[in-house]
Amino acid sequence: MRSLVYNGPWNMTLEDLPQPQPGSGEVLVKMKIVGICGSDVHGFTGESGRRAPGMVMGHEAVGEVEAVGEGVTTPKVGDLVTVYNIIAETAPTPEEGDPSFLAKKVIGVNLAKRGAMADYLTLPAESALAVPAGVKPEVGVLVEPVAVVTHGFQRLEEKRINAERVAIVGSGTIGLSSILVAKEAGAADVAILDTIQEKLDRGESFGAKPVLVEPSDGVQSVAGRVEQVLGGKPDLVVDAVGNRSSFEQCWASVRPGGAVLLIGNLAKEVSLPLQDVVSQEITFVGTYGFDRRAFGDALKIVPNIQDKLTAFIDGHCSLEETPATMTRLAKGELQSLKIVIDL
Repeated sequence: MRSLVYNGPWNMTLEDLPQPQPGSGEVLVKMKIVGICGSDVHGFTGESGRRAPGMVMGHEAVGEVEAVGEGVTTPKVGDLVTVYNIIAETAPTPEEGDPSFLAKKVIGVNLAKRGAMADYLTLPAESALAVPAGVKPEVGVLVEPVAVVTHGFQRLEEKRINAERVAIVGSGTIGLSSILVAKEAGAADVAILDTIQEKLDRGESFGAKPVLVEPSDGVQSVAGRVEQVLGGKPDLVVDAVGNRSSFEQCWASVRPGGAVLLIGNLAKEVSLPLQDVVSQEITFVGTYGFDRRAFGDALKIVPNIQDKLTAFIDGHCSLEETPATMTRLAKGELQSLKIVIDL
């Protein structure tokens, strides 16, 4: 089968690998649509350090079940499924993949050749979840980023943090998903911040109030504009970017006693204004990925927001075109919300 193999920073090649066969309790899925995630791009450049040479990437995926292993009764051959890519709550062995940064086995992230940027993928049957009737395959790919945000809001719920006013820093896939999930969670007013007007326009079409951040703007100036459009400082600020600038903007914008939800994790380190954070009693909640509950909840709400999720897809490429597409995305030559690989 055709597979994209990551050889190291900025180096990805199309190779012919053996087609896998489903073992007991597994299904073989023929890939139809694979999303290019921002984490794939940051892994491709080596910036995040979270992709190992020799692996096949791809973790946002929808495909059709082509064969089932022994003991599998559901899903059935021909079913359209989306991939719940966390297949074990233990780190892979060095032979299976890269155990260095994540204590889970995650398809397309740390499992060597087991990724979705290929013609076929095997996975446990319970991780192949039916795409709801009427949902397009390319929309099914977006269950994963919605689940990332759903998990974050579940973390807030566990800590009894509720928010009437929400500000979201970054209007990429996670930022826009945050608008939808925040509104589902009952937020009355949502602001979206970005440096690109086109992205803000999309956020505004989702019902958020746009705040354009200019290169010369200071964090306090932007925080003042956020307070103005929301009619008060936000109870919750979501960092959907994860760099130093976005982190500074979050804590500068949130109201005293409010919370910052940290989803983006691009920067390895940021500075913490400890005295300000302590005196203003700011709560920071970190969230990473998702669990089965969050993925299932996201899958349930996707049919209700399909029209908005469809707007996420603004580019398509083939498997052969993917290395060049990744390069253009990484260099900033291609500004796209979500590009999907058509197989």
